[in-house]
Amino acid sequence: MEDELTVTLGNAIKLIRTARGLTQRALAKKLDVTANYLSLIESDKREPSLSFLKRLAAELVVPVAMFFVFQGDSATGVRDSDLNELREILLKIDRMVVENTGQSS
Repeated sequence: MEDELTVTLGNAIKLIRTARGLTQRALAKKLDVTANYLSLIESDKREPSLSFLKRLAAELVVPVAMFFVFQGDSATGVRDSDLNELREILLKIDRMVVENTGQSS
């Protein structure tokens, strides 16, 4: 088994975006932001506002909480060890989407 994964907010957003088959550019256009801004969020160099996360969640058709479900800690009551299988599945889905669509980001 691989080392335990650390899934950040940015990683979670990228996983969900790629699972939806969207490029950064396409999603950014729908959200009326630049692809560069979305890239900064996905690389955890910028922290999005709650209002942005709500718009993002609506566009990706997921609840806002989905962006945080991968981050187990005492505040959420979810242990990282309980999320390993889900993380592995989502990473496999991400790889499949990228391979099948030829997307690199």
